[in-house]
Amino acid sequence: MINDDPKAGDLVAIALRSFRESILPVIPADQRFTALMIANALGVAERELAAGGKGEAGLADAVGKLINAKGDLRALLPRLCTDIDVGRLDAPERQAALRAVLMDITRARLAVSNPKRLAAETSRSETQKFETPGSGR
Repeated sequence: MINDDPKAGDLVAIALRSFRESILPVIPADQRFTALMIANALGVAERELAAGGKGEAGLADAVGKLINAKGDLRALLPRLCTDIDVGRLDAPERQAALRAVLMDITRARLAVSNPKRLAAETSRSETQKFETPGSGR
């Protein structure tokens, strides 16, 4: 039997495209902000469904190594916050690892919630790698 039912991600993508193409252009100006929030929420949902948890295992491993614990990311993040709060990661030799893990978490979240910002930050950091001191850039 052929299963031609659309998946949740496909349905959200269709809804978002239809909303942007058919509804958003005719929304009255006083309701445009709300409509844009709806489009943004659908976009976030579409990206979350497309990601399907990819990368979470790697983030969980990194967090787990940092705090010496095992589990999924959802369980480990509150423990990471507690460790930060009580100063367990304050030692200078742990700060670089903490910053790296926090940057990885931030990038993963931006990839879903604001990919344009992530692309801009990535582009900016790549540009800074090639700049030389005193080059006027």
